[in-house]
Amino acid sequence: MEKVTIAASSGFLWLGLVSHFGSALIALVAGTIALLVAKGGKLHKKSGMVFTIAMGAAGALAVPIAAYEGNINGVVAGILVIYFVYTAMTAVKPMPGSGGIVDVALMTFAFAIAAISYWYGLVAWSRPGHALNGVPAAMRLFLATICLLAAIGDLRTIREGGLHGPRRLARHLWRMCFALFIATGSFFIGQMKVIPAPIRIIPLLIVLGVAPLFFLLYWMWRVRLRRRLTGLIIAAP
Repeated sequence: MEKVTIAASSGFLWLGLVSHFGSALIALVAGTIALLVAKGGKLHKKSGMVFTIAMGAAGALAVPIAAYEGNINGVVAGILVIYFVYTAMTAVKPMPGSGGIVDVALMTFAFAIAAISYWYGLVAWSRPGHALNGVPAAMRLFLATICLLAAIGDLRTIREGGLHGPRRLARHLWRMCFALFIATGSFFIGQMKVIPAPIRIIPLLIVLGVAPLFFLLYWMWRVRLRRRLTGLIIAAP
């Protein structure tokens, strides 16, 4: 089945596509604000919550749309979005129902996606052009590694009964940054062809698409490695 679009759809499918696009756009704006303002302040908390809700909604809407298209990669991507924003938020603000069996289920999911992605990555690498169903092997292996690191982090968190200080903040920051990368990458890179030609500056779009990854690396260096928390407001767990 071909990829469905807002222009070529109607009814509930059209409503789902519009809602998905709108929530993703809100997440993109709110996530950018949360990324740039002082961490732990009121604006960061409010924009971060808006990002979490909007990004979670975008991921949840992406699942049935991708299933309708027969796109299993899209289904997994939608669930991964929910996984990353949920585990990022509960790292600093536990929600009703979080912990216990929910954390174990999420960890199991992350390990499973990592294993499957490594397998398909190796299969894609053996194919001509090093791609499978249009997805490069390098991207599959990259996603597999991210999921594996996330799952290991979940395991450590469960075994220790929670995280504190820099480790708790690092868990929140890197997962939020990666969730934002999914949004920016999907919009600036994945939808590059729908951006008007006069402003379709490919190098700029690629930089905007991967920018959250550079912030991710910066925060891991600052919080996780150097443990420098100057200027950050850290609430009690």
